[in-house]
Order: sequence, then C-alpha cells, then structure tokens
Amino acid sequence: MKRPLMGAGIALVAGTAAALFDVPGLWVAIIAAVGVVCLMKWTECSLIYILGLSVFLFVGFCRGMSSTTEVYENFHMEEHIRGEIWRVQQKTKSTYIYVKTDEKFSVLVTVACRENEEKRQQEYYKGQVIQVVGRAEALDTPSNPGQFDAMQYYGSQGIMYRLRADEISIICEGSWIWRKLRFLEKLKGALFNFYSLTMSEDGAGVVQAAVLGDRSGFQEDLRRYYQQNGWMHLVTTSGLHLSFIAMGLYRRLRKSTVPVLPSTVTALLLMMAYGYMTDFGDSMLRAMGMMVFLLVGRLLGRKMDVPTALVLTADVLLLLRPERLFLAGFQLSFGAVAGMEVGKYIIKYWRNGEKKQKNENADIFKEYYLKKISEILWVQIGIFLVTLPVLLWHMYEVPLMGFFYNFFMIPLVSVIVPAVFAAGLIGISHIPILAGAAMKVMWGIDWLLKWIHKLPSCVLICGKPQWRQIFLFCIFMFIALWILSRKQIGCKKFVKCLLFAGILVVGCFILMFVRERSDQILCMDVGQGDGICILGEDGEAILVDGGSSDVKKVYQYRIEPLLKYYGVRKIDAWFLTHGDSDHVSGIEEALSSCEIPVRQVILPDIAEDETLDEIRRSAIEKNIPVRIIRPEDQLTSGNFRLTCLYPKVEWGLMDKNNNSLVLVLSRKMGEKDFRMLFMGDLESEGEALLLEKKGLPDCDVLKVGHHGSSRATSMHFLKAVMPEWTFISCGTDNRYGHPHAQTLERLDKAGCQYLTTARQGALILRIFSGDYQVMAWKKKRKY
Repeated sequence: MKRPLMGAGIALVAGTAAALFDVPGLWVAIIAAVGVVCLMKWTECSLIYILGLSVFLFVGFCRGMSSTTEVYENFHMEEHIRGEIWRVQQKTKSTYIYVKTDEKFSVLVTVACRENEEKRQQEYYKGQVIQVVGRAEALDTPSNPGQFDAMQYYGSQGIMYRLRADEISIICEGSWIWRKLRFLEKLKGALFNFYSLTMSEDGAGVVQAAVLGDRSGFQEDLRRYYQQNGWMHLVTTSGLHLSFIAMGLYRRLRKSTVPVLPSTVTALLLMMAYGYMTDFGDSMLRAMGMMVFLLVGRLLGRKMDVPTALVLTADVLLLLRPERLFLAGFQLSFGAVAGMEVGKYIIKYWRNGEKKQKNENADIFKEYYLKKISEILWVQIGIFLVTLPVLLWHMYEVPLMGFFYNFFMIPLVSVIVPAVFAAGLIGISHIPILAGAAMKVMWGIDWLLKWIHKLPSCVLICGKPQWRQIFLFCIFMFIALWILSRKQIGCKKFVKCLLFAGILVVGCFILMFVRERSDQILCMDVGQGDGICILGEDGEAILVDGGSSDVKKVYQYRIEPLLKYYGVRKIDAWFLTHGDSDHVSGIEEALSSCEIPVRQVILPDIAEDETLDEIRRSAIEKNIPVRIIRPEDQLTSGNFRLTCLYPKVEWGLMDKNNNSLVLVLSRKMGEKDFRMLFMGDLESEGEALLLEKKGLPDCDVLKVGHHGSSRATSMHFLKAVMPEWTFISCGTDNRYGHPHAQTLERLDKAGCQYLTTARQGALILRIFSGDYQVMAWKKKRKY
C-alpha cells in the first residue's frame, strides 16, 4: 500500500476527532468494523495493516477521551500563584504572561497587567519564576451565537483561568538554559524597535506581526482590512515564513555543495531558534514538524512525502494536546497545506496525456509561463476548496478578493519576510554603511505596504453552515476528484472538465448559500445593556437598540459576529428606544464601520436628545435614511409587523427612561397572532401613561423594561399584558443589582416564567406555524 504511515496517522486523527465531538464509543466501533470490511473487500491491504489502523483509531479515541476541557469550568481558581513563565505576549494595553505553576498537574495561568504602568515597564522573560497576587477570573464561554470562545481558545493551550495581576515579584531568573536563550528574546526586542523607528505605524505593525509574531502595533482597523482580504496568514509568524527562511537556507547550503547532514542540522537549528523567538504557535509547530520529517527523511535517503509528513505532524500535536483540533488556526494551517496537495493532484490529472511541444521555440517560452500560471491557479483553487468549510465554520464569511490577491501576495511575502529579517539584523548591527542600506530597504518596503493597503477589499457573508452541508460538500469534492482521475470515463477531456467544475460549483453553492432560515427573535447578551435582533425566514434583519455600559466595542465583539453567524448581509431597520449609552453604543460603532450596511435608522418621537441627534447626523452623513416613528406607525418586514405604541412628543415626560420607545411585534401563528412587547427602559410612570393613552394588548413574551429594575414592570402593568415568558437583559454582577428582587417577585406572582441574559446568555425565540419555542444559548437548553 502507498503511504502506510499516512493511513495510520489519519486513523489516529479520526479517533481523536470522534472523542472530542462526543461520538459514542459504540458508534466508533461499528464504523471501524464497517471500515475493516470495506478495506478487506476493495483494497489489497493486508489484514495486519488493517487491524493496525483499528489500533491507531482506538489510541486516538482514548487520547481524545482523556482531554481535560470539561475540568476547566469547575477548577478552583487561586488568587496567589507561583510558577515559571513560558510565554510573554505584548498587547496594546496589557501584557499577557503565561505561567506554569508549581502544581503537579501543570496548570497554565494567564496574568494580565493593565492598569499599573510601572508593571508594564518591567520586562519579563521565559524561564523566570514569578509570584503573582491578583483577581482570578474564569475564562469566558460564548454567550451569543458567533461570539469568540475564550475558554476553548485558551483551554487548548492548557490555561485554566485568567489572573489579573495586582502584584508581581520575580523569584529567580530561571535555569541556565533559559538564561542562555534569553538573547533571542532581546534580539526580538531590538528588531521590534528598529522596525518602529524606520517605518510608518501601519508598516511597522505589519512587519512586527509577520516577522516577530508581535501584534501590539497591529492596529484594529488594519487587522480588519487584512481579514477582509484573506491576508491574516501573511501577518502571522506561520509555517509559511518559517519555510521561506529555514528551507531557503537549506537549499542555499546544498547548492553550495555543503553535505546533507550539516545542511539539515543548520536548518533545524535556525528553525528552532526562530520558533523560540516567535513563541511556537500551532502554525509554527506544524511547519517545524513537517520540516523535521521531510529533512530527516531526506537525510535517510527517503522520498520527501508532504502528505505523510503533514498527517504525522498533526498526530504528534494532537497527542500532546487534543483540544488543538477545535482551533481555527490549527485547521487553517493544516488545511492550507492539504489544499496545496489537492491542487497538485488536480494538476497531475489535468495534464495527463498532454503532448509536449519540443520543436517550436516560440511556443516553448509561452507554454512555460502559461503552465506556471495554471499551476498557481490550481494550487489556489485547492487551498480555497479545502479551507472554505473552515472559514465559514469559524468566520462565517469568505474574502472574495483574497483569492486573486494571493496570486501576487504570497510570492511577494516570500521576498519581503527574508528581506525584512535580514535588514533588521543588519540595521541593529550599527555598522554605518550597512545600517544605512538596511534603513533604505525598510523605507522601500514601507512604501510598498502603503501601496498595497490602498487595494479594495470585499467579503461575502454566508453564515455558519451545518454539519450536513459540510459533509455534502466533502462528498461532492471527492466525486469531482474521482471523476478527474478516472481514465475509464467514456467522454472527451473537455466534457470531463465541465463535469468536474460543475460538481465543485454545486458543492460550493450548497456550502455557501443554502441555509435553513426561520423567523426568530434574539435577546442578545450585550452585558449591562439592551439589544434585540429580529431575523426573518427570507433574510430580513431588524435591530432594536444594541449597546452596553460594561462591554467595550459591543458591536464588534457581540452584535456583528451574531449577524454574520446567521448570514445577515444588511440591517433593514435599526430602532433606538432612547439615547442612553447602554442602548446606543453599538450603532455609534456600526455607523463608523459600515461593513454590514444599515438601510434605515428609526428614532422615537421625543423632544431633543443630544445623543440621538448626533446619531441622526452621523446616519445622514452616511446617506442612511432616518425616520421618526409615532404611535400607530408600523413597519412590516417579512412575516413580522412592528407597531409603535409609545411615546408621543406631546405627552412630554421629562425623564429619559420614561420617554423610551415601546414596540409591539406581531406575527401570524396558526389561527392566532404571536405578540412580543419591547419596553426599552420604560418605568412605572411611563407604563401608567401608556395604559392611560393607548391600552395594551395581551402578549406572549415581554422584554422587561429597564433591565429588571424595581422601578419598572409594575404589577398593574403585568396584569394588563399577561405575558407567558419574560426576557431580562442585564450584565453579570452588574453594579445596579439588576434584576431587582422585587421585580422577580412580581413576575412570580403574575405567573410569568423569566430568563436573564446574565445567566442564560442570548435568549432565542423561534416561531413556527402553530407554536413558538424558547431557547437559552449559554445553557444550550430548550424550554
């Protein structure tokens, strides 16, 4: 059998994945038995090899079962620790110090220094033993669809919890090995300062991130631009850069007639030094593992087999820490290399049977470059196909321009990274003539980056696919590759290629555009604030408020990821109930980014409000229509109808909360109407006026006013609306004490079931033809 080690490695990865995704052991055994029968019947593999595959599958499953992810939530968090530093990360406003404690089960702790500037000036190095006193915090789990999973990300690195440091003291400088290696960390600092001095802020941030793995200078707007263009892998110290530097050195040594052994050892030492300096990320470990297998294989006189090296490296990393399998960086790093191999596979069978022209010199030159371009094209297509499910699963969008930009960006980076690294080394040497030349190189690269940053960006928001869509996409992809590789198919090459392309297009369409949509209403967890998202089955999206007083950049980190998760490409209307920052900070942020366009902004009919007036001016500057809504006014969107009940400027209450916009949402649900009431921050005085002026219909669900304050949701009001369910939007351990005990007592007396975003996360209400369903995102529980 070809590549026996690759088959064993795939079996181990499959077993680990099955355990991590909670596949029952019985099902794994049944699938393994079916696989054994199929291999014995349709392949020429020996029985011993097939049984060996089963053993590797079992080993991977057992290793995945021993994963400690579930331990993190119940781990006892100490506020006084002592341990050894193994990683230091500089952030824009903090320093992250990763500490391995003295405990026998090797707890990894994140220590963040944010407030004390003196602590930020203290330099910390790997290997130092420190003592830390601070405030322990559990790692965040996502409380909204699409939100970043801090527990999964840091847990995959073995970190149990976060400790915000109040006091840090260095006990010792570490062992002699750590002290000898410290020059690499100081070299990194010297290169960082050189890039800062010789380049613009944006250019230095890009180079520092790409060459040194330090993103402290990589500005947020630039990061979003790179993400939209699919360039984030180019500004990460990934295996791509390691390949440029270490493999480039190896090839030059071999061309200089240096023997294989010294060339291999030199490349490996450089690889280890560079990996140490840039903190050994998963992508770096992948490249290092592959290079070790490939270089050692060449040293032993074996063929350099990239797919086998890729699978064996994945096996080693997953055996060390199975939770890596969940990370987007791990999946994209391995997926990109696998995609390159898929592209080479396509090229192999695409050219099968082509005749070479040997006698026409003019055509040979032309043919050479056409073939090179076609090779790059197919490799790009292979990478796109393999990484597409990963991008949609984790980021919910596809960078459209990135596919075309990578034709010149990847070759360009292969030149820039070594050039910048070499220029930095020469520049910090302080040799007058050479240092001057190095600075000119940096100025030239800075000018080139400024030109690149003017290129347009474009993304296609698709939403998160379901598992069955990914499964169908993989089936279509395998069928297409099988058709391309078969000689027995009785059709011309042109027809065969059309069939190949058509199957891939159908597979991509299913993965990117087929979504199961339903009418649903989400009470988002925005911390101490308010935010309602109304989604229609035909792709409509309406927001009511969206702000927070304790979550910074609430739109970027809470609202926008949720919209992308559901594939929302436009916001049809954005209602604002009043001008408090915990209701409007999200739209203030959104109007400045405009990645997801807002079609109209709807404001309440009240007297002047400085905050709302500023939002009105910002919207008009962006050519976004602004509408004032008054009682009896309606907005129809899909199956939903939103009717304004309150306020009216003539009613003239002075308190901002009691001038909050009140909306009732209605939708046909069988023979009756479903109704939900949105109260903003309306309190008892406003409730009384509303009952006096308008009266209120019965409702199925009530979004409680003013975050559950005791001054809102009076008993008289509850008797008038008689809700079955009530949603309360508030932050965890907020300083206002929301929801107040008096409010919860009134809800209990009225017979209302209630849920809070602080405890249950986003509250999701799905409406069907004859009923509705309530679900809490954080608890993954249906009611």
